[in-house]
Amino acid sequence: MIREKDTLLDWRKRAYEQPKARVVLDLEADSLHRYQEKICLIQYADEHGACVIDPLAIEDMAPFYQWLKETEVWMHGADYDMCLFLRACNALPAMIWDTQTAARLLGFRQFGLAALVEHFYGVELSKTSQKADWARRPLSEAMITYALNDVKYMLGMADMLTSQLRDLGRYEWFVESCHHSMKKAMERHHAGNAEPWRIQGSGKLNRRGLAALRELWMWRDNEAKVWDKPSFMVCSNADLLKWSQALQDQLGVSPSPRFHQHRRERFLEVVRRFYLIDEDEYPIKQKHVKKVYADDFDDKVSALCELRDRKSEELNIEGSFLITRAIMEAIAEDEETGKAQLLNWQREALGL
Repeated sequence: MIREKDTLLDWRKRAYEQPKARVVLDLEADSLHRYQEKICLIQYADEHGACVIDPLAIEDMAPFYQWLKETEVWMHGADYDMCLFLRACNALPAMIWDTQTAARLLGFRQFGLAALVEHFYGVELSKTSQKADWARRPLSEAMITYALNDVKYMLGMADMLTSQLRDLGRYEWFVESCHHSMKKAMERHHAGNAEPWRIQGSGKLNRRGLAALRELWMWRDNEAKVWDKPSFMVCSNADLLKWSQALQDQLGVSPSPRFHQHRRERFLEVVRRFYLIDEDEYPIKQKHVKKVYADDFDDKVSALCELRDRKSEELNIEGSFLITRAIMEAIAEDEETGKAQLLNWQREALGL
């Protein structure tokens, strides 16, 4: 366990000495337990062994993040980890090679880390600490073992996966997919979300209902922030939509019986504030223009579905990994624009 900056600097010297793309990282966060999730533990492995870094104990993590920006690493299912890196230091590793992506390109249908470790090593990993609160200290021995197991098998597994990819002529597919995943993560990070309260299901509300949803979402967000717990622990999105629909229809709403007295009072206060909002201040309802498709649109989509299914069976790759329904519809609508959404390897695999 690396918990001091001096030890971190010693570790960094070792890490810099490793060959290119011969290190593994994994992260543990507290997203199930805190309002704003953060990196609580960093697992590292190379050819010589594994260790864990405690970023909550080390005041200055700059040496780690500087190393990170210059290094190619192996990770597994790195989408969420990339979000954590970007939030923590506004940067990603120089390259992330993702074993989950490699496994999917090889046709694995069970591509979680535990499933792959069992497939390649015959070892069944424990899941006892999967939902643990990683911000709590001290960490139990079971939690440390769980964390180290996330990286100890990775380099050997990466070697076996890349060997198989090269044998099948799919290694370049893997390279392109990993670059694409990092690019999409950066785009999502920089795009942000100006109106996070427009949750799934809000499209059915009118402007009055949207005004109610906005106020209730902001109330929930503040409750979660003060409590330092995830928003879903205050109430669910389904609750917000139910209350917003009722206020839209000018029906009464009641706070959840689970709420303590002060939360009930704040809930009722936000409802009272909603009734004082001027109609001119209601949010604009987003317009979704219904597309008019050509007569042969459905036939084109069906033909693409048949192509996907045939190629999926031939290549032993999930159909949705070859091409999504949304892209098939985009191609059926405008072939050139739709095909531009595919990666080069997907066009090649599909014969497009």
